[in-house]
Formats: sequence, C-alpha cells, structure tokens
Amino acid sequence: MGKKNPVIVKARQEGYTEGFKIGFEQGTTSGRNTAAQILAARFSELDKVPGIGPKLHDKIVKHFGQEYFQEVPDELRKVVRDAKGS
Repeated sequence: MGKKNPVIVKARQEGYTEGFKIGFEQGTTSGRNTAAQILAARFSELDKVPGIGPKLHDKIVKHFGQEYFQEVPDELRKVVRDAKGS
C-alpha cells in the first residue's frame, strides 16, 4: 500500500468527528424528549394516588417542571404500562 494523502486523511477525520458530534447531539436530544414523555406518562395519574392532594401535586409539578406533566400520546402510555407489567 502506498502513502495516504494527508489532506484526504485529515478531511476524512474531520468529517467523521463532525458526524459523530451531530449524531451524539441528536441522540441526546431524542433521549431527553423520550425520557420526559415516559415520566409524563408515569406522572399522568399522580393525582389519582391516595394521599396526594392539590397542594402536594403542585409542589411535585413545580419541582420536576411542567414538561414532565405534558399530554402523553396513547401509544407511549401503552409502552409504559407494558413496561410496568414486566
């Protein structure tokens, strides 16, 4: 094998590094959104738990943030229920 062109090697490495960085950021964002949706599904029935009244519910919402109490799609709600059962 002959010598590799250093310009091509450098460009390839920069492209790989930039691609990895973009993919990592997208994966992190996607993971955060999924985690927020899963927690929202688990918190969606929090007001039905005995002993949790409006004041405690408001404290929990304030502590975790409103994004964890957003509307949850039905398909995600089913996934969370299935995970609890296993």
